[in-house]
Amino acid sequence: MGIIIFLLFISLSCLLYNVLTLDDGSKTGITQRLNYIKNRATDNMPEDELSTSFKERVVKPVLEGAGKAVLRLAPKEMIASLENKIIMAGKPYHWGVKNWLGIQAFMILGLPVLILLFYIQFRMDASSLLLIICASVIIGMLFPNMMLNSKIRKRQSEVTRSLPDIMDLLTVSVEAGLTFDSALAKVAEKMPGSLAREFETVLQEIKVGKTKKEALYQMADRIGVQDLRSFVSAIVQADQLGVSLGRVLRLQAEQIRQNRKQRISEKAMKAPIKMLIPMVVFIFPTIFIVLLGPVVINLIDMFAK
Repeated sequence: MGIIIFLLFISLSCLLYNVLTLDDGSKTGITQRLNYIKNRATDNMPEDELSTSFKERVVKPVLEGAGKAVLRLAPKEMIASLENKIIMAGKPYHWGVKNWLGIQAFMILGLPVLILLFYIQFRMDASSLLLIICASVIIGMLFPNMMLNSKIRKRQSEVTRSLPDIMDLLTVSVEAGLTFDSALAKVAEKMPGSLAREFETVLQEIKVGKTKKEALYQMADRIGVQDLRSFVSAIVQADQLGVSLGRVLRLQAEQIRQNRKQRISEKAMKAPIKMLIPMVVFIFPTIFIVLLGPVVINLIDMFAK
């Protein structure tokens, strides 16, 4: 009887142990699998890091670190203005506010240091050194804004050139029976460029809950082209009033093409005035030298004798 009780006690103990350790075993297995995945990711990390560009591995983190320090000290108005410019420029190089502030801080602080090292090496004049350092600080303050403004102008010019063709495709798509959202998706699929990518952004914003009016007006603000603002206003008004969208799009396409012709005519009228400056500075002096040079030489020889 005692042996039976002892065996029963051992059996119950083993059963209880297995029941209690079942969950721990599963946790151990899950932990082992997670550790295995983590180790594999750690093992692959150097290769993945080395496969990225030098800009992503070194330049971007350094600029972000410098930008974080400047971000704490910069005024909110300056940060908001810079962020707006970055959005209008299409977020070039996928850099944010921290990266551009880091560039500005590096140029303001780094260029004077380089110039000081150059001065130590070549023993420049102190007044010249001070002037060069002031000029480098001014360049460091202005260069990022100038670069962003150049990107904005380039993007706006691209949108202005591609807008008539995109308007034609939108008009044909709507008149063929597609809804406006489907026509935007068709344009984003078929046409390259910044405006097509902005149409993709508009469709994504509409899917997540924004109204069509709000998404279109925000797109116009991000690009900043007057023809596009007029187009968005006409589309929103047609949607609110229930006017035929195909007719509105056709009228807008004709108006945009007319505006482009007027801009081309304006540039053509300005061309002679712009050509006058290099002619006066470079071409006319050369002509005078060729025509009057021999006469001047003969006069000099005549008076010398």
